[in-house]
Amino acid sequence: MHVRSLTMKSVVRCLLVVLTVMVTNIVEPIAGKVKNQQIELRLKQLNKQALKSLESSNGEIIDCISIANQPAFDHPMLKNHTIQMTPSSYPHEVLTEEDNAPTPSNDEEQPENTVQPWQLVGECPENTIPIKRITKEDLLREDNIKNHGNKSNISQPHQFYHPKDTTNYSGHEYAITSVSDGPYRGTKAQINVWKPRVQEVGESSISQISIIGGKFDAGLNSIQAGSHVHPALYGDDNPRFFIYWTRDNYQNTGCYNLRCPGFVQINKKLTPGYLLTPISTYNGPQVKFTIQMWKDPKTGNWWLQLNDQELIGYWPKEIFTNLADEGASVIEWGGEVVNKKKDGQHTTTEMGSGHFPSEGFGKASSFEVIKIIDMNNGLIDPVKVKTLVSRPACYDIKTGYDKKYEVFFYYGGPGRNPNCS
Repeated sequence: MHVRSLTMKSVVRCLLVVLTVMVTNIVEPIAGKVKNQQIELRLKQLNKQALKSLESSNGEIIDCISIANQPAFDHPMLKNHTIQMTPSSYPHEVLTEEDNAPTPSNDEEQPENTVQPWQLVGECPENTIPIKRITKEDLLREDNIKNHGNKSNISQPHQFYHPKDTTNYSGHEYAITSVSDGPYRGTKAQINVWKPRVQEVGESSISQISIIGGKFDAGLNSIQAGSHVHPALYGDDNPRFFIYWTRDNYQNTGCYNLRCPGFVQINKKLTPGYLLTPISTYNGPQVKFTIQMWKDPKTGNWWLQLNDQELIGYWPKEIFTNLADEGASVIEWGGEVVNKKKDGQHTTTEMGSGHFPSEGFGKASSFEVIKIIDMNNGLIDPVKVKTLVSRPACYDIKTGYDKKYEVFFYYGGPGRNPNCS
């Protein structure tokens, strides 16, 4: 009887193993099929019908989309939107006698015209805009394909950030300057281009300008532009120009670049997400580009311009609440790092050049010629500038003023080091 009982147990065990294998072989293909269907649906949502496509030497495909059929107009608030092709007016310099004095120049330090790899094989026709095609591989790098292009792991406004508060840690590190005595119509600044090392695919290193409307709560409005290295978004470690927006503190609205309805692009040569080349070299030539963002006095739209010549497009007032009719309450400039704290350690992801601001020009990353745009559309120096640094031993900031660079600051750092763990 004992032998028979053991035999029956063995049979039952074998049957369970067989059933488990059968169920697995059925469930896994179904799950895979469902995921593939979700990916295909999402790709159809993200990629618009192209009138022309261009494949660059780095493998990226640029689709030339009708300007009237771009992603922005999938937004329910923009169904009857009329495209504004030029601003009603531009911000103007407010000059003093000192400003009229000659300033030394250095060609190496001026922003350079950027030629994108895809532009070497062709150009988009008139009345179209270039958009980088989103691929299946792009979506597979994301934890949640529905959130592709969104900022991840934002759980609280950084103004309430406390480095020692591990229970509410948002995973974001900051080294920024700001002004908070708004309203402001916008800002302008020159950003140093570097290629910071990013440790993990889920991390990123950002150098950005943020225009903020409202209080730091669930209703916060913000538009952002700058340079970032974001492997999960692009599949590489190159610095790229980016934009972002939100109207509810990153909870449900907004995205990077044109990956959701919102930003209206008018430029047929440059699109958010483009490669920033060349980059600065340590103790060598410095490469910079200028960003200007301002609220159109007549339409209320928030315009974006690069290097004083390239109008990229605008964020329509309709997609906002606080930024719709009012100026900005806060403007910020500086660096941000997403820190996943793998194995409980601080990330080695770099901010800026990866060097501390104490190293100075040509070694540390910088923002220079920083201006705010007042409610009269005048470009003026910011006053009462504040700084916020999450962990000075990891990333830091140093502000200053110079005849040539005007209001400026150095910022950044290497991340994990003997004093930052």
